[in-house]
Amino acid sequence: MADKAPVFWKLISAMLFTLLLCFITLYRNQKPKDNFFHLTSKITSISNSLDIQGHLNPNNEPIRYLKIEDYPKYFKLLIGEDIDGSKPTFQQIDKLKVDDTITVYYDETSLGGDAEVSRLAHFIDKDGKPYFIRGKQNTIGYYIIGLCLSVIAVSYFLKKNGRIS
Repeated sequence: MADKAPVFWKLISAMLFTLLLCFITLYRNQKPKDNFFHLTSKITSISNSLDIQGHLNPNNEPIRYLKIEDYPKYFKLLIGEDIDGSKPTFQQIDKLKVDDTITVYYDETSLGGDAEVSRLAHFIDKDGKPYFIRGKQNTIGYYIIGLCLSVIAVSYFLKKNGRIS
């Protein structure tokens, strides 16, 4: 039995859903520091690679893995430029040492990593001074929004000209 919903409305629905997800992501990236979970604890480990599947770093990419006493996961921190051009606003992670007491401001979602590593540390302070401020990773979100709006516009044009139902 064939699906009777017109192609136009399927495209529009998918694009609107994607736009909604993009706007939610962009909003979450704009949260102020005080709206994140935070934890003050001692550093137990800092490294550029983990002996965990998917987190080995043979190419020595600009990544640091930070572990603190009172949190079960490692924090994965990008300290250089990512392929989409995003990079930390400020970072001095390499000045931190094991046993330093820091405050990590982070997010908790199921999309932020895996069972052993979180990618959602946004700020790290030591003695009230910033040592890491995650950059706004909005570039991909803006590209996807542009793509969705383009697909909606082309779909409308094709619908208006009778090329799709």
